Amino acid sequence: CLAVALLLVPGEVTFLPLYLLVDRLGWLDTYAALTVPFLASPLGVFLLRQYLRTLPEDYFDAARIDGATHWQVLRHVALPLSAPALGALAALTFIGTWNDFLGPLIYLHSDESATLAVALNGFKNQYGGLEDVHLLMALSVLTMIPCIVLFIAAQKTFVEGLARGAVKG
Repeated sequence: CLAVALLLVPGEVTFLPLYLLVDRLGWLDTYAALTVPFLASPLGVFLLRQYLRTLPEDYFDAARIDGATHWQVLRHVALPLSAPALGALAALTFIGTWNDFLGPLIYLHSDESATLAVALNGFKNQYGGLEDVHLLMALSVLTMIPCIVLFIAAQKTFVEGLARGAVKG
């Protein structure tokens, strides 16, 4: 219930507390500022919880009967069975952070650590005339290529996740 409530909070509201945290940890102008605070997102918690609830309890009971500890059940049973949900979450998180503009603009200050979204905006500001719009479109397509490749590579995982959810019974 709390994870769903946190999904309703806009990301912009958390930028000031996250900026202060990143500053205290000394992560300003590093890629750690873009990755570490967003490893545990409310969407990920909600998605994985809902997926794990669809798994049959018999797998977990069998592992406990065999003497597995809670961490062993998590590592050897739950994680392998939740590979489709983890793959979908990884793809969604990657696409979301790859296209993020405001985070890198706030946390990264040097030109050397700028992400492609920020660099593309700088290119647009420098060469923003109508005569250079073809260059801007070409760079935009090049920026989309990693997301397209990731989607094509993760397509099997998406289909497995959909098929598993359809056979619940």
